[in-house]
Amino acid sequence: MHLTAQSPGWSAPALDVFEAAWRKQQQARAEAAATATTAVQRDAARATAYVAGVWERTGAGPTWTELGDALGWPPALRERIIRTLAREGVLTYSTEPRSLAVADHAGDVGD
Repeated sequence: MHLTAQSPGWSAPALDVFEAAWRKQQQARAEAAATATTAVQRDAARATAYVAGVWERTGAGPTWTELGDALGWPPALRERIIRTLAREGVLTYSTEPRSLAVADHAGDVGD
């Protein structure tokens, strides 16, 4: 039998259950953000070298999956890391496939 809000005997979960779940979700988001930030700081130079090497060998950029695999980034964080690298002027990309590239001034970042 499936209980719904209209079913006899059903009661709504206590508010603290929802608050605990919300806190857990916020903590997971903060941890993901911190992990991504660490990866960006640690791997910016490696990412540019990898992307430049793929362009040199193939004439196109790597996929985001290829870059993430090469640098050992968790799949769930790859998009966040690459978007952060782009926001910081290290990498660029467009909607075109394999457009991931080194930003023109990437060597100036962090200098």
